[in-house]
Amino acid sequence: MSAETTRGGWTWWATLVGVVLALVGAVLIGFGDRLAGASEASGTASAVSVSQDFAVAYNTYDVADPDDYKSRLEGLLTDEYREQAFEVIDAIFQALAEKEQTSGDADVLAVGIPVIDDDSAQTLVAVDATISNTDVEDAGVQRHFRWKLSLVREDGDWKVDGFESVASVEAEATPDGAQDGGESQ
Repeated sequence: MSAETTRGGWTWWATLVGVVLALVGAVLIGFGDRLAGASEASGTASAVSVSQDFAVAYNTYDVADPDDYKSRLEGLLTDEYREQAFEVIDAIFQALAEKEQTSGDADVLAVGIPVIDDDSAQTLVAVDATISNTDVEDAGVQRHFRWKLSLVREDGDWKVDGFESVASVEAEATPDGAQDGGESQ
């Protein structure tokens, strides 16, 4: 075997290996997230988006128009939870009707996802909104809401299947020793 034949063989093999590695790299770049078991639909981005949409819709209402409010929430809720949520909304709106309460200027400050898997997620949402009613003179009062949402997959889309208010915690600094009546141990 001549040196030229050996060199030509190595060149051919090196080119083949390079092409194979380039193809493998392209596949991993293009489909790596799917090969690893993730997809855009199950990713956190869509759960965050639904949580933001819900927070804005939930915190934007006029008790004089419950049908508009429910129509904006309807597509964000699971079929099962929708019935329960609408019963609560009807009761709250009826109680607030005399005060002509409205809520608007909803501003989602942050969304966090402490738990997520393929078909369920839990999100924490911080949202501010302006509440106005007959008790409030001027333009309204800024309120700070914190929600814990339960999301599930329904027909491939994230839907809200429950939510609860998260109470804010007030922090206070105390001097050393103040907790035990000022006595040092």
